[in-house]
Amino acid sequence: MNEYEEIRKEIDSYLMRQFKYRLSLVYLTPDNIIVTRRNKRVDLYLRIRRVASIFPPDCLIIARICFRKERIGNGAYFVSFLSGIALKYGFRHIGIESVNEKSRSFAEKLGFYSIDGFNYAVSVKSLISYFQNKI
Repeated sequence: MNEYEEIRKEIDSYLMRQFKYRLSLVYLTPDNIIVTRRNKRVDLYLRIRRVASIFPPDCLIIARICFRKERIGNGAYFVSFLSGIALKYGFRHIGIESVNEKSRSFAEKLGFYSIDGFNYAVSVKSLISYFQNKI
């Protein structure tokens, strides 16, 4: 099993535990994008990038994240979980792509910085520190 498949499996296990699904939700596309199958509770689209682009190198990029129930901590819990995954697999940044008003506020609350007004990033080290200080 390659690194990307291992990441997919860990995210799938997390979402199955968190949302009490019995069947797998997550799959990996040929171009290393992790996607959830359409369902009522969660919608996720995550790019895995090792090379620099508009985002820094070694970045897990959240292209889409949506939970049916908002403002109860699902997003923060997921980003906290994702920062642990990033650390485990040697990723140094987490990004959020093409923010809207809600995701911009969410990103800024967690300490993400704006790359160009539409895309945000944060170092994994900063995120882990943020979540440790919240405990």
